[in-house]
Amino acid sequence: MMQGFVKIPRFGLVFALALKDLRHGWPTTFCLSIAVTTTLLPLLVLFGLKFGVVTNLIDALRADPNVREIRLVRDTELSLGWFERLGEREDVAFLLPRANFLASSVRLRAIDGRGLLETRMVPTAAGDPLLQGGVAPAGTQEIMVTTRVALEAKAAVGDRLELIVQRAVFQTRQAKKLSVVVIGIIPRDLLQTDDILVSPELENHVETWRQGYAVPELGWPDDAGGEDRLRPERQSYSSFRLYTADVRNVPGLRDVLLIEGLDVRTRAEEVIRVLVIERSLTLIFLAISTLGVIGFVLTLGLHLAATVVDKARELAILRLLGLSSAELSLLPCLQGIAIAAFGAGFACVLALIGQPLVNRVFAGLGGMEGQVSHLTGAHLLWALVATMAAGGLSGSAAGARSAQIEPRRGLRYD
Repeated sequence: MMQGFVKIPRFGLVFALALKDLRHGWPTTFCLSIAVTTTLLPLLVLFGLKFGVVTNLIDALRADPNVREIRLVRDTELSLGWFERLGEREDVAFLLPRANFLASSVRLRAIDGRGLLETRMVPTAAGDPLLQGGVAPAGTQEIMVTTRVALEAKAAVGDRLELIVQRAVFQTRQAKKLSVVVIGIIPRDLLQTDDILVSPELENHVETWRQGYAVPELGWPDDAGGEDRLRPERQSYSSFRLYTADVRNVPGLRDVLLIEGLDVRTRAEEVIRVLVIERSLTLIFLAISTLGVIGFVLTLGLHLAATVVDKARELAILRLLGLSSAELSLLPCLQGIAIAAFGAGFACVLALIGQPLVNRVFAGLGGMEGQVSHLTGAHLLWALVATMAAGGLSGSAAGARSAQIEPRRGLRYD
């Protein structure tokens, strides 16, 4: 007893027949491919402008690490658990505990004694966006300064300066001096203040001494004059330094901290303006592309359906010659894919050729630098695949009609 089996469509044979039919009617094939090109090319240009403009705006924000910074406006008590929980978030790129605002103030003086600068310590560590890939200060004798501080202190990398820390004990002012070396100079515009970058260890020692405890690591006694009191194990901090993983994360993380009751300062409004522009351009592109795709699918679909009706006799003969219903239904679909591929490929080539011209025409638009229109190979590949899928969809209705053609029609002669 013979087992029934499902015949697998012969895709190679059907595809060859589809291409031969398109080549036989090449004028129609050419016109349909040009129609695909004229539909897709404006969409590619529009998408290139959308992607280029948004990329320009986002890159301009990313170029300034301060856009990703979230600052705490006033000191508050933050537990070690809070830092651990926040540091586990994917949208947090850099998080560092910070001493209270008053404890961070110090004086900086050149070794020759000329000039005395009032400044504040900013803790830093590896991964700090302000370092721009540089090495962070380590230990208690390394600092980084801004260009302005370096000019006023007449200091260069490798020079030693004197760090002066003061505190008031029972109406008496006390001061400690620490020799530090400049290991790097950063642009003042990057830090936006004349603060100095130090290790968390040094900042913690200064805060500890100012709170009346001893700092054996630096040889600084407590304020009691007797046996040195050591600071208890730390359980909280007063502030933080925080940078998001990307500028897009700033508004969301800001809202999270505001909900927790923290008063923070950010540049989220700048980011939101860019995101609104991106969203608006995306909606415009989707509306135009949707209308274009619908028109393309209907036009090509109606043509393929009409072709099936006109070539019903030829299709019936193919059925008699051994093509299955599934193989007949594939013919219009493969023809739709082929026409879409020809037209989309031509559109992609024209878009690549025309992109430099578009960039020259719109150069400096809105003060933007770089490419105003930007299409990548991935964009063109997706456009080609999507267009071919739409072409296959266009032929689906005609394919269903082909599968219904009966073999006996091949015996009819007009």
